Amino acid sequence: MEATDILLMNYNLFQKMKVLAEKQEKVIFDEHMDEFNNLTSQRERIKREITANSRQYESEMKNLSHEKGNKKIRTISVEISELIKSIQETDKRIEEFITSRKVALLDDIKNIKKGQSAIRRYANGSNKNSRFLDRKG
Repeated sequence: MEATDILLMNYNLFQKMKVLAEKQEKVIFDEHMDEFNNLTSQRERIKREITANSRQYESEMKNLSHEKGNKKIRTISVEISELIKSIQETDKRIEEFITSRKVALLDDIKNIKKGQSAIRRYANGSNKNSRFLDRKG
């Protein structure tokens, strides 16, 4: 297989990964975690395939030193770089959303603990006998 063919395969795989990342962004905002995790698994499979292709590409490039200056290879490489940048931007938005949800969840947990603590203190304090003393009479 030629180096350009391998790069084209990776380009197509990165396009698929970009689509999956965009789907992940949508489902995470809708809080569909099962679907998000399924999409993550699909992305991992694509990542492994890209890695295998990249190894084969590097091997091909060692054997064909005249291909390094090939304009088609440079063009595909630039397009792959743009796809990777787009995927990273989407992943960053996903990460920021997850981080904000985590902070909100931790705040909720703190508030629940404070409420539970207040209830315990109130419950423990109400065991004392209350007396009303009328000093006028």
